[in-house]
Amino acid sequence: MQEKKSADIVMVKKLKEEILLKDASIKKIQFDKYWFYDLKDVADYLNEDLSEVEYIHLPFVVDEVKINTKCATLEDIERARTAKGKTI
Repeated sequence: MQEKKSADIVMVKKLKEEILLKDASIKKIQFDKYWFYDLKDVADYLNEDLSEVEYIHLPFVVDEVKINTKCATLEDIERARTAKGKTI
């Protein structure tokens, strides 16, 4: 029987929409009927690289300045994470 090294074990946070909607540290915007999340904020929250996620640019107002930010739906984020083997 082979032992697993602690470096081989990766802790994975499961994303839930209700948690993302309540988290003030993650910028979000509702467009049509869908919620879009700022990819940088979600990447920081998960401490993961989300560069493979398909995204669109949407406007946010931060400190009275309008910025276009890379955003994706929860489904887009989870699809990319699953493809990379980051979720269970």
